[in-house]
Amino acid sequence: MSTLSLRTQIETRFPSAFSTYRRSDRATILTGISEVDALTGGIPMHSMTEVCGMGKTSVLISLLAHASHEHYCALVDAKDAFDPVAAEAAGADLSRLLWVRCGKTRQKLRPLEQAFKVTDMLLQSSGFGLIVVDLTDIAEKVVHNVPASSWFRFSRVVENLPAALVFIAQKPHATSCAGMVLRLSAEPATFSGKLLTNFNLNADVLRTREKKEVQSARPGFFIKAQWA
Repeated sequence: MSTLSLRTQIETRFPSAFSTYRRSDRATILTGISEVDALTGGIPMHSMTEVCGMGKTSVLISLLAHASHEHYCALVDAKDAFDPVAAEAAGADLSRLLWVRCGKTRQKLRPLEQAFKVTDMLLQSSGFGLIVVDLTDIAEKVVHNVPASSWFRFSRVVENLPAALVFIAQKPHATSCAGMVLRLSAEPATFSGKLLTNFNLNADVLRTREKKEVQSARPGFFIKAQWA
């Protein structure tokens, strides 16, 4: 049988067998916060994003609440800080969320090492549209010592996947390896009696794939308080 004949038979049964995969660089996942989505266009797929600063946990909750209705999501929780009750109240579909609580096994790996190993495994599984790694409560000096090669590897792997990889941290660390870096900063908060109810935030996009100048959301937009 000739090569041409074999190819024809395969294409008859599997029409897309020899098609070249072309990803859409414009595909994004919305955070559900209108001001942030207007600024960023959403969290880019096939890319690694960093979200840092005051208000990042509220962005995380809102992102999971919106993404979990369209994608299977995974949250790598480096210090077991995630509140599933708050996420469900915000609208997250917990049945479509894999919550990996690092530090809860007998492995001798430190939480950051465990978080990175799990992230590698999740990327290799190719089953999740959104993978979030929350490093919020890891000491800054520890995250700062992560070698650039680790960030570069994550960036390169996710480029070939129909997924978004998001790191939540106090400060940006992946620098040029990230497709987008979103920094949040807080203004005076809103209180109801002694209860913190809203953050008054500013948002800056420090980096995008297009390498544009720093962009900022109109100051003074509010999001519901979810701690930091």
